[in-house]
Amino acid sequence: MASKSKANEVSVGAVLAEYIGTFMLAFAVLASVNGVLGSTVPTAVVAGFTLFLAVLMIGRVSGAHINPGVTLGLASLRKVSPETAVSYVVAQVAGAFSASAIMATLLDADVLTVSAGEPDLRIFIAEALGMIFFGMGVAAAVYNKYQGIEAAAVVGGSLFLGIMLASVLSNGVLNPAVAFAIESVNVTYLIAPIVGASLGMHLYVYIMDNE
Repeated sequence: MASKSKANEVSVGAVLAEYIGTFMLAFAVLASVNGVLGSTVPTAVVAGFTLFLAVLMIGRVSGAHINPGVTLGLASLRKVSPETAVSYVVAQVAGAFSASAIMATLLDADVLTVSAGEPDLRIFIAEALGMIFFGMGVAAAVYNKYQGIEAAAVVGGSLFLGIMLASVLSNGVLNPAVAFAIESVNVTYLIAPIVGASLGMHLYVYIMDNE
């Protein structure tokens, strides 16, 4: 059995994977918002497919959280140590800001972003609701030990579903790091995904424990 200090050691490779994965997701969303694909492919599809690929690419390294809400939700279930959670969240936010900076450099112009507007309880509920279903998908992948295509399909598909549900009223961000990248930042878009992810994951565990 590994010592406590060894068990709590943060993997540099995993942190780098989270940085790269979040960069990928934020850059893809920014590209969609800025009309790179025109109006033919909805942003929800872009985000879901990017996460699908990220799970296949880095899932074995870091778990492919690439979302502070996911990381903190799993931390609430003690699936991630506090040290790893903090390192992941820092890497995720850094990856999102890097994607925004590089997109601005490539476009050599102001990057189109999505205004958050004023905090609103209904929007908070929409973001949290979308994240509940996404969180349940992540928990399903973790507790059923899905690997490869199975994990990618469940997680990517759950993100697509969550964004579609949230987008009824909100910007459908479901990711505090991506919120920074697209400048959809207020208390709602930073906190609701964390609350929703935790609720969704704990709900899934409760269902599994009482099947």
